[in-house]
Amino acid sequence: MSATPIPRELARLAGGREVEGVLQRIGAHSFDLVAVDADGEWARAVFPSREAAAAAAAALGIPTHDGWPDDLARRVSDRDVWASTGGRRRAL
Repeated sequence: MSATPIPRELARLAGGREVEGVLQRIGAHSFDLVAVDADGEWARAVFPSREAAAAAAAALGIPTHDGWPDDLARRVSDRDVWASTGGRRRAL
């Protein structure tokens, strides 16, 4: 079985920055890997299994959590464009 490719946006975010990841189930057989940097910028990718998501994180050198630690959730929420005027839009 071949490795699942790592999406470009996830690799871009992880490149050269301190990033933490969250592994979370999103379907019967699929998992999210959400990578978050120190400023709260994030990128998300879907993988066919927990093992594939964890392997992608390991390949990128991203330490992971099962679930959202409070500080990581707060970091992402602080950049929410709808929650504050200082938030940053992800796409226009």
